[in-house]
Amino acid sequence: MSSAEDEPNRYEQPLPADRELLSERRQRRRRWHWRRLLRGRVRPLLAAGLAGVLLGVGGTAWQVQAGPFAPDELCWGALSRDDLAPIFREPQDVKAVEAPVLHGARSLDGPTGNCQLTNSDGDEWVLTARVHRLDDRAGDDGKWADEFLSARLTPLGDGRLGMASDSRAWLAIPDGCLGRPGDLDGPTVVDIAQGSWISDMEPRAKERDAMARMVVKLVNKVSADLGCTGAVADPVERLPKAARYIHTEKPDALCGIRGLTLGKKRKPTKYPMITDGHGPVRTCDRDVTGSQPRQRLMTVEDPRLAGIFTRMALYEGDRVRSAVGFGGLGPNLGVFQARCQTGETVFVVQANERETAGADVRTLFPRYVEAEAARLGCGPLKLKLPRPGESR
Repeated sequence: MSSAEDEPNRYEQPLPADRELLSERRQRRRRWHWRRLLRGRVRPLLAAGLAGVLLGVGGTAWQVQAGPFAPDELCWGALSRDDLAPIFREPQDVKAVEAPVLHGARSLDGPTGNCQLTNSDGDEWVLTARVHRLDDRAGDDGKWADEFLSARLTPLGDGRLGMASDSRAWLAIPDGCLGRPGDLDGPTVVDIAQGSWISDMEPRAKERDAMARMVVKLVNKVSADLGCTGAVADPVERLPKAARYIHTEKPDALCGIRGLTLGKKRKPTKYPMITDGHGPVRTCDRDVTGSQPRQRLMTVEDPRLAGIFTRMALYEGDRVRSAVGFGGLGPNLGVFQARCQTGETVFVVQANERETAGADVRTLFPRYVEAEAARLGCGPLKLKLPRPGESR
């Protein structure tokens, strides 16, 4: 691609008389235009509006909402300062930087948008809201599942495809608005995130309820802007108590599943946390320390979420054989997808940061899948695991 330096005389050639006259007219109009804008009462308004200037970042227009004239409604006009009070100590000082929600011909991947909220407390208190479609084509939705399907999150209930905790919440835009996702796609969701996604502290109910209310308001506003009718009701009054660590786990009933064990000589070292309430997933996080659990056993019961695990089930590890379904087994991850009475269901056993991780996954994976399949009425389901070291 050539540049101005490659053609030094490109802009030094004299213009024809008619083009030169047209250029002078345009310059006069441009000078008149800007001088008119900067006169009288318009000047202070323009100065105050500088905080809302649109910045081009990666082809997306980001709008900065700050200063004394910043709107009270933030993130596409969905959230008030009162909504932020349970999360931010100084909600009146919160600033929003947002990209508008793109949809239709302007977005090939469905509705997309971002909004980031910060205040003077610093990055620790950043809250980010996103609109995006879940799918596994980019191979990055495993991280989303790590964070937004953890046992800390409570299902929102009443048929809502969403969950909330004290630091994460997500909710799918209703099927009646965008249609039901296909077998290989996930739903379009609004999610919000603040701070670390997993902690060994007990979840805080007040913050969880605030996150649940915020994500519902965001979904309702985005849906309305998309031209959809109806609204999702406030879920907080009917939410169960926030999940808690279980202090009564038995060695032969890991994650509350009778008969599930690591062996007679292995006993649980720390208490598990299990999803509380009926919802799209049932997750058991065991030995949670810091940012992640050392073991996760998860059943994705809602078929609308199964699509984001299809790639993983097809290509992860060595092939797991069964008369029904398909899956794979690797050193730290086992995943299997089967069709149950409610539709596609995914079973996941994952281990992190342990020398015995591979052995634990190999022991737990077939027993967990068979037990959960029986619970959901899609059993009996027997898995034939690959031999250790066997290739695909």
